[in-house]
Amino acid sequence: MKILVFGSKGFIGGRMLETWAEAVGTDARIDDKAAVLKAIDEHKPDAIVNAAGRTGRPNVDWCETHQVETMHDNVIGTLVLAEACQERGIYLLHLSSGCVFYGQSPDPRGWTEDDHANPSATYSRAKYAAELPLMTYPNVSIVRLRMPIDDRPGERNLIDKLAKYKQVIDVENSVTVIKDLVDACYQLIQRKATGIFHAVNPGIMRHRDLMSLYRELVDPNHQTEWIREEDLVSKGLATKKRSNNIMQSERMRALGIEMRPIDVALRDTMMKYAQHVARSTQHAASTPSFLKAPATSYGLRDTYVPRMKGVILAGGKGTRLAPLTNITNKHLLPVADKQMVLYPLQTLLDAGIREILIVTGPDHAGHFMNLLGSGSKLGCRLTYRVQDEAGGIPHALALAEDFVGQDHVTVILGDNIFEDNFSAPISSFQSGAVTFYKSVPDAHRFGVVEVDSMGNVLSIEEKPKNPKTNFAQAGLYIYDSSVFDIIKILKPSGRGELEIVDVNNVYLQKRQLVARPVRGYWTDAGTFESLQRANEYFSRNNAS
Repeated sequence: MKILVFGSKGFIGGRMLETWAEAVGTDARIDDKAAVLKAIDEHKPDAIVNAAGRTGRPNVDWCETHQVETMHDNVIGTLVLAEACQERGIYLLHLSSGCVFYGQSPDPRGWTEDDHANPSATYSRAKYAAELPLMTYPNVSIVRLRMPIDDRPGERNLIDKLAKYKQVIDVENSVTVIKDLVDACYQLIQRKATGIFHAVNPGIMRHRDLMSLYRELVDPNHQTEWIREEDLVSKGLATKKRSNNIMQSERMRALGIEMRPIDVALRDTMMKYAQHVARSTQHAASTPSFLKAPATSYGLRDTYVPRMKGVILAGGKGTRLAPLTNITNKHLLPVADKQMVLYPLQTLLDAGIREILIVTGPDHAGHFMNLLGSGSKLGCRLTYRVQDEAGGIPHALALAEDFVGQDHVTVILGDNIFEDNFSAPISSFQSGAVTFYKSVPDAHRFGVVEVDSMGNVLSIEEKPKNPKTNFAQAGLYIYDSSVFDIIKILKPSGRGELEIVDVNNVYLQKRQLVARPVRGYWTDAGTFESLQRANEYFSRNNAS
């Protein structure tokens, strides 16, 4: 199922693009019908998500002084996109907002999907104005979310918003945890469900509850001054009264779509958020003193938080590229205007990894050192290990055990060249293993992965005659430090080497393996044909 996401560079659209295996993004503006239709005809999606819109910066008060822009983008743009979807007969999921409701509902359990809204501020009026005609369209779902909470720090995250304010109102609200929202939206798309849906986690949250978790898990020194709701506008802290409400989510529940109870989801989300903060704090500790921000005490700083290190596997004989490899290592062959190994190295650098180990054979190890040195000119620290004889990918990776220690590791094969930036899946990695895949026409030539809607791996097959999917495994993996214990129990395959598929299968058996899609260009430049294609691709792109 192919899903086209408008607003794919935004807070929620970006997460959908990252999570859903078959999702693609577009830069087309939703108010430009010709551009919308062009994107639809180009990608031929089974469904479309509208995650685009105008919320204002630094907050929705911006909308009060920019009413025309707010109405244009949130109303006219939405209807232009919806009209294009109707013309092409494509299902549309539109992300709206629960802020269309103000105050207590007639039902003490909360506002329902059938209730008429009572918007007040310009932003909430714009969101509801777009909903009214959409309610009459076939093949459309309207998903209302509330005060999104994420496990990653960011300006749109309610955790960050409340933490930065010195004065906060303590009110009850329904809220939406991003991870649960993304999963729920995918299930709605699978069912092609239509109508209005409230995507809120069951239960009620007070701002005080969220900040209490923040002090417990993130910053024990954080202080908040609690004020009354009516003080928000009277003290000049906001231009318009904010929407605070409780919402019911009966329609999703009737479809069997459940989001986690808010108390469970909040604690899990805040724990992961705290780990992100702790990692960034550790990174700041290695920054020169004159670049450091003022120190802050965080609750997890006394607990060791693994860092991410990188390993490039650049050994082997490269026999498929003989006679070129008779005199040099294949990873030192040129691809366009630079050596092949510089591409996987750049992939790791772009992901924020600065401690990198290169594993290569004994014949040309000195050539790598001559080319790359200590890594200081590249802004990283390079270490080298020599693999005396070929023994498979896990055999080479085992040489990195002392280098990785208790940390996590991103492993990339030296002949794999990617166009994508993998900073999101790498920076958010917690434990277990992540593999990456690309849709290809000749999957039988590769290791093939089968995944569910959330990217959990269901099966891995090595060069199957009848592949279950067309998803080929790429030469990029993320592991926690337990990978080295797994390697120690592996037995050589029929070709006398340790196989990476066996490592991944151990994680799969423990239900700790997920897969993420490669969206841009990818090749393993290990044959004359693929090396030539890589040269042509990057020569053309570098020239343009």
